[in-house]
Amino acid sequence: MLLSFLLAAATAPQATASVEAPQEINYDQGQLGFAAMQTGRNEEAIRQLESSSAELPNDPARLINLGNAYARMGRMEEARATLRRAVELQEHFDLVLADGRVVDSRRAAIYALDRLNGRQTMQVAGN
Repeated sequence: MLLSFLLAAATAPQATASVEAPQEINYDQGQLGFAAMQTGRNEEAIRQLESSSAELPNDPARLINLGNAYARMGRMEEARATLRRAVELQEHFDLVLADGRVVDSRRAAIYALDRLNGRQTMQVAGN
């Protein structure tokens, strides 16, 4: 697998809660494409993530997952551009990674971009 993590949830104050998808805490089911990505349905994840762009245009969690999904589909330029956008956002917040670690969204985006570019640089574990 090219990128080793998916965003499971985020502590975004503007997001709405979802009972159906506990792995997307504070988001409506599918807004982060988590379940689709976790089961290898990357095209479905891209559709979900792109369709939630109107409600969450500058949401770092959505952008990072979208960048990861693009990378999994071999759409590397789109992946890089999307991850760079997540890095450059003014808004950032803590995210819960699929493995349970909590990390600032900018650090997660930088890590994903570095992994995509073949660089093993920072540890995601600290903020």
